[in-house]
Amino acid sequence: MPGLGIATVYRNLRALAGDGWLREVELPGDGPSRFEVAGKDHHHHFHCRRCDRVYEVDACPGDLRALAPPGFRPETHEIILYGLCAACAANPQMPSKS
Repeated sequence: MPGLGIATVYRNLRALAGDGWLREVELPGDGPSRFEVAGKDHHHHFHCRRCDRVYEVDACPGDLRALAPPGFRPETHEIILYGLCAACAANPQMPSKS
């Protein structure tokens, strides 16, 4: 939509997250905030380092309590896989997103 500012877009995305319609997906780094529909089953993410797309990963290794230090009680976890998506891996000449 012409004339629509990015600040307006993010203000509305955050409002939808505050209302429970969306969930912010936190990825380490300086990239833009990402959002997904709230209420999905537990899942993880794959972040392509070349095209910067993020994909959902439905698999989960399950109970990770054994990885926590003695006496710690994990409550939740997030796993993010990094690498090249299928399209980027199949085309090594494709330029990286800047």
